[in-house]
Formats: sequence, structure tokens, C-alpha cells
Amino acid sequence: MLHLPIGRWRDWIPADCPGCGRRQGGQGLCAACLASLRPDPARPCCGRCAHPLDEVGGCPDCGPEPPAYDRVVAAFDYAGLGRDLIRDYKIRRRLSLARPLADLLVRAVLAGEAGNPRPDWVVPVPARRESLRRRGFSPPAEVARLLARRLGLRCHLDGVRRMREGERQAALDRALRLRAQVGVFTAFGAAGRPHPAPPAHRALPGSAADSARPLSGRRIAVVDDVLTTGATLQAVASALKEAGAVRVEGWVLARAVSPGSGRDGGRGRGRVLQ
Repeated sequence: MLHLPIGRWRDWIPADCPGCGRRQGGQGLCAACLASLRPDPARPCCGRCAHPLDEVGGCPDCGPEPPAYDRVVAAFDYAGLGRDLIRDYKIRRRLSLARPLADLLVRAVLAGEAGNPRPDWVVPVPARRESLRRRGFSPPAEVARLLARRLGLRCHLDGVRRMREGERQAALDRALRLRAQVGVFTAFGAAGRPHPAPPAHRALPGSAADSARPLSGRRIAVVDDVLTTGATLQAVASALKEAGAVRVEGWVLARAVSPGSGRDGGRGRGRVLQ
């Protein structure tokens, strides 16, 4: 018992479930909270953006033209407990949630892996400077690093950069969000926009050692916390494909769905843990 690896100690030491607060043996979400987040296998979803299909089998969120990204994998809906967990993680800055949230996304990726090639790189959506200063960490980057380690993939934390901050999207409709994200991101290898390799002593854990390696012919998974309209993922995927990537997937913790699509009608757990 004294010689258990750190990962095994996490499964043994009692802790409070971050979803309901119930005491349990081991870290992470309890079985009941995990079950409440598990997507309904009988619910048909769009093969491209992962939004639930409407009554006639159409996607209410995809436009007439196919997006730059090829597929979206979402761990859970941005509703109820899922929404509360994301808010605790991002707004209340509960960095300890990064690991259980990454575990949920790993589960979703593995469940949808059949027939889909594994990516060569995992890259996070880069955070806004103001958000980094406020939180002290990047929610997508923390999840991307943990997820890549669990799946044995290479995580390039600096694979995509912001050329400018762009407008905050919360108050914008879909059309304005899409327009506001044009030209915001650039990827390593884009024409005239090289990314210099960071010094070895500044490399973050889990990042690729050869950050100057071109993206030509690569398959990339882009990690983000919430997919709403897909405007950010569209802009990042466009930048990656401009740099030579042949396939871009969005791996997101939560997928926002149209009213009535969620199983619990948007009801939360009734409490937000501090």
C-alpha cells in the first residue's frame, strides 16, 4: 500500500465529489454524477459538430457550407451539472477540476475512436491575455496537457497563437461571432507567420520538444472548454489547415445545445462548490 504510484493513491484516498459534494472513496466524480453526464446513446447527433439533430434529422447548428473542422467530440452537454462544472473550473478557478474534466473527455474520445484516425498533435485554443491574467491559468491548455498524457499523444501548447485579442463573444450572435474571429488565430507554419521554437528551459510539461516541426500533412485535435456556435473552432481550424494540417477535430468538454435538447432542461445541481 505504501508503494502505490501517485495515480493509484488518487483512486484510494476519500474525497468529496466535485459534482454533488458527496464523500466517496477516490478522487473525481461519483458514479451518480458520471451517469448524469453520460450522453444519451439513443440521441442522434450531427456527425460534424456533435449537436443533437432536430425532429426531421437535420442539424440546427451547421450552416449551408461545411466548416473547416472535420469532427467534434464533446464529453457532455453544456447544461445542468455539466454547465456547473465548467463554471466552477473557469469562473471560480477550481484548477483541481482539470483532471476529472480531462478524464471525461478521454472517455468521450475513446468511445468515438472507431474508424477515426488518431491525431498527431493535440493543441489547445489559446486563451485571451485578460483571461490568463484573471484566472492565472488557461483552462483548455490544462485539459489538453492532461488528456494528451492519458492518450499517449503529443501536446503542442504553442501550436496556435492569437494574432489579436478579438471581441468578447458572450453578447454576439452567431453571424457576428463568426465574423469577429476571422484573422484572430495563426498556426505554426502559416505563410509568413512562423512560430519560433521556445527555449528548452521554457518548455511546458507535455509540450512537443520540436515545436518548429511543420504541420504539413498532420492531423490535429483542438481542445477547448465549451463549443457554442463553433466560431472559435472554425477560426482555429482554418489557421491550422492554412498551415498544412489535413484533418482538424475539436475535442471539447461541453457542447452547448439548443433549448430542449438537453436531458434535464438545463437544471443545475442547485449549488456551486467554492
